[in-house]
Amino acid sequence: MTKLKNKLLIIVDGTNYLYRSYFAFKNFKNKKGKPTGVIYGILIMLKKVFNKYNPDKIIIIFDHKKKTFRKEIYKKYKKNRKKIPQELKKQIKSVIKIIKYIGIPVLKIPKFEADDIICTVATQQIKKIEKILILTNDKDITQVVNKNINILHHNGKILGIKEVKKKYGVPPKLIKYFLAIVGDRSDNIPGIPGIGIQTAKKILKIFKSLKEIYKNLNKLKLLNIRNSKNLKKIFEKNKKIAFLSYSLSKIKMNIKLKKLNKNFKLKKPNIKKLFQYFKKNDFIKLKKSFKKSYWFNQLIKK
Repeated sequence: MTKLKNKLLIIVDGTNYLYRSYFAFKNFKNKKGKPTGVIYGILIMLKKVFNKYNPDKIIIIFDHKKKTFRKEIYKKYKKNRKKIPQELKKQIKSVIKIIKYIGIPVLKIPKFEADDIICTVATQQIKKIEKILILTNDKDITQVVNKNINILHHNGKILGIKEVKKKYGVPPKLIKYFLAIVGDRSDNIPGIPGIGIQTAKKILKIFKSLKEIYKNLNKLKLLNIRNSKNLKKIFEKNKKIAFLSYSLSKIKMNIKLKKLNKNFKLKKPNIKKLFQYFKKNDFIKLKKSFKKSYWFNQLIKK
């Protein structure tokens, strides 16, 4: 077997971290009174990640502002979510600009959510690299977890196959079916009314997909589950909504676009523009810590 030259790719769920940074550093402003918390939070996260993992490749992926295919098949998808805060919205362009100054590739694609792009990139790149860490707290992305692709939470915990199963009660490959059955309030995915988390776990332990469940409806009454005698009727009545929920919860891992065939290696930073930006936003200490960082100095030498 040929040894892979690249050992680690880090994929950052940019949209997830925009919100995390916004709420963590909500009151941050520069001397002119402009909000800078989102920018600061993203930079702090990147500094920590580079100092700890020193990845061979990295990419940051964001949601596109255009309507996604999920919204097209279900108008109520994510309708329960509040509009993006204006103070956050104002900083997004600056965040992307400064990320590019550091030399990190950024990607967003119309009609697809960051989740779909992240999982597609991970699936494609794992053929070229030994290990992938995805920085996110989004449970949907756990669908792509395997022995070589793990999730790194903001708290530093790494989720592999065992950790996903312990946290959600089902292994990564069954997450899409689990969410299709129980629904997902955060994304406004309806799920099947009357089927709770524990019931879904027990059913999926035996029947490993929605198709298998619907092939074996007569066997549901034999399961050692509360209200098992009514399960067949519940599933029959909600078949349409079950498969709709599945279409919404299933992450696409095979987007075929030229943009995804890129090499995600770090580029040489634009030091002049980067440090001008630090000065403009009063990131004095951050500038000093960047200058002292081993990884940053290695990039400058490229």
